[in-house]
Amino acid sequence: MTKGTTRYHEDVHTPTEVANPGSYPPRVVKTYPGAPRHPLPWPPERSAHRLGRLLADLGGITRSQWLTPLDMLPFTDSFEAIPDADPLQWLVTRRPTPSGGARYSAEWYVLAGPDSEVPTGVYYYDPARHDLVRLRAGDYRSWAASRPAGTVLVQTNVFWRLAAKYGEMYYRLACLEAGIQVAQALVVAEGQNATARLCFPDADVAEVLGLDPGEEGAHAVVELLPPVPAGYGGPSLAAFPRAHGAHTAVLAQSRPGPEPLPAAPSGEGKRVGLPHAAPDLAAGTRTRHAAMRGFSGATMSAGALATILTAYAQDARWDLPANLVEFYCVVADVTGVPAGAYRYHPGEHELELVGEGDPRQRLREAALAALTQQGARTANVWLLPVGDAEAAEERFGARWYRVQQAAAGAALHRACLAAATVDVASRIQNDVLTHLLDTWFGLSGRRRSLLVAQFGTEHPGGLRPEFRLTW
Repeated sequence: MTKGTTRYHEDVHTPTEVANPGSYPPRVVKTYPGAPRHPLPWPPERSAHRLGRLLADLGGITRSQWLTPLDMLPFTDSFEAIPDADPLQWLVTRRPTPSGGARYSAEWYVLAGPDSEVPTGVYYYDPARHDLVRLRAGDYRSWAASRPAGTVLVQTNVFWRLAAKYGEMYYRLACLEAGIQVAQALVVAEGQNATARLCFPDADVAEVLGLDPGEEGAHAVVELLPPVPAGYGGPSLAAFPRAHGAHTAVLAQSRPGPEPLPAAPSGEGKRVGLPHAAPDLAAGTRTRHAAMRGFSGATMSAGALATILTAYAQDARWDLPANLVEFYCVVADVTGVPAGAYRYHPGEHELELVGEGDPRQRLREAALAALTQQGARTANVWLLPVGDAEAAEERFGARWYRVQQAAAGAALHRACLAAATVDVASRIQNDVLTHLLDTWFGLSGRRRSLLVAQFGTEHPGGLRPEFRLTW
């Protein structure tokens, strides 16, 4: 199985042909006819219902956007390829997180306990109606939780929705989307002591959800523990650092974090220091959107770059090593930072130069679609997480590919949220032959760049009329 994963990693870089795409149904929201439903308060922002707000911020249908045929042109061969029989087809609905081809294949399930704000049971979240469909009665949290948790969320992916468009590439996109979904969950569940796991008994969890794990994979578990009322904490113990240090060491053994992977050594390239940044990712969830027409080419400030990179490499509360991916980027037209390829060192908050020169031609050669090539000319920053397949496989076995892709997706989504807080547009791209850039980055062995996100000032024609559905 591990050899099969390695072959997939080496061979599948682009979508493959789908023999009979018409055999797949249109994109739909799952239904469970006859199952009891539990409505959630609407609109979620005006409600004190924590679980309802959280689910809306994860997978709800939260906004609508008006598009024109010109908006669709970069994704088709010509205007003739764009159907125009129904003028209302261009009023599209969107969700809080990006999805490959807007297929929205990710689903969320809830394992509710006595303190979950809904009756104890197993539920499917229906984004079209913003309610919960009860699949089982009873408390099933122990099937998925690794620690005390009031509520357990399970993220799954309906594979055929992606496979209908991307062929063999669907699994790669599903794994990336798992990371994006987890990153979003850890941000919007702030205050509920949220932690995530990507290593768990998938088959057991799929069984309690009533799923065929080959058709809809369970990819992530998010455990929530709402806070208790604040009490009097007593005076500070800062005056006793030695005692505090001894106790902290015991706590670290009580719930140890994942051990880091063997790290690639730093090079001897020129270092560039960056200004301090403290991105507010929760604020970014309200304005993040994919750049529809690309970028204008305006120069980016060093402060904006620092904000993006800080979030890019931010630690996550999950069961994966912090260095499961390395944080590479390409820079052009950023104040105070020479153009070139860099490795970002989060501990030092510095960029290490690994490839000199204007990157735009290299990026254009690696890009496949017209919109991605436009971004290669006009964006300012391209983030490319790098993974060491050998180190990941030694730690995680056949699961290595899935968790590595998820870590890359999470890193890029955090960066996109941070970019939105400083008025920088972004777009995660899968139609880039990133392996063509690996030699320029100086990568060797089984270290590979995984995917790319572009950042810059949004093209003035890219902002489309958009309406929030949850206000």
